[in-house]
Amino acid sequence: MNRVFLVGNITGDIYFDHFLIKEKRRPFLRLILMSNQPRLVKGLRINLWDEKAELYFPYLQRGSRIAVVGNILSREFKGSLIHEIEALNLILLRNINWEHGEQERARHQFPRLSASANNVFIIGNVGEDIYFDWFKHADRDGSFAFLRLILNNEQYLDGLRVNVLGSLAELVYPYLKKDSKIAIDGHIQTRDLESGKKIVEVTAEHVTFLEGVDWSSGAAAQRKHLPEPVEVIEK
Repeated sequence: MNRVFLVGNITGDIYFDHFLIKEKRRPFLRLILMSNQPRLVKGLRINLWDEKAELYFPYLQRGSRIAVVGNILSREFKGSLIHEIEALNLILLRNINWEHGEQERARHQFPRLSASANNVFIIGNVGEDIYFDWFKHADRDGSFAFLRLILNNEQYLDGLRVNVLGSLAELVYPYLKKDSKIAIDGHIQTRDLESGKKIVEVTAEHVTFLEGVDWSSGAAAQRKHLPEPVEVIEK
């Protein structure tokens, strides 16, 4: 799995252009990032394509602090091997040029970045309450995996409920235990329980393992609790 997350500041020039690829004109955005979470990385290229490129470009400037969720790629460039991130999502944290961004967005007729977007990016430790089960889903055939975690972080959250659904729940559940450190990006919402109490919870889009993951026990638990993989025979 080459999924990664980074938090850092834009340090180099911001490059935006359009490329003709297979007779289709595609917007492209490249950022240079210095990350200090989860580890120090300098001069890392962050690439965004299509609507994501147009969505974020107007608001970013040198010094903007962002969180990046994406896939790491390696390729040869001028005889050297370079590593870069193809971003799936950005979360804008600090030093964002909102006023200029809105002017540029309107001038170029780029898509609007909603100020009410409910995207969140959270790092924390799994609490004792790890709940996994299968449910029938009205819109799906067969069973549907559901994983609920309670995430804690001494700095800014305590007891946040995180829901992980479907194949992602199947993938991550066996490897997690109390105090596993993970990163979550997803959507936050508030809803009413039958008791009348309101709860705040996050539905995860991506889960990244950071520390305290039991790989050997996780593999054994996955074989025990999850369906057997389908064998593919090459002819």
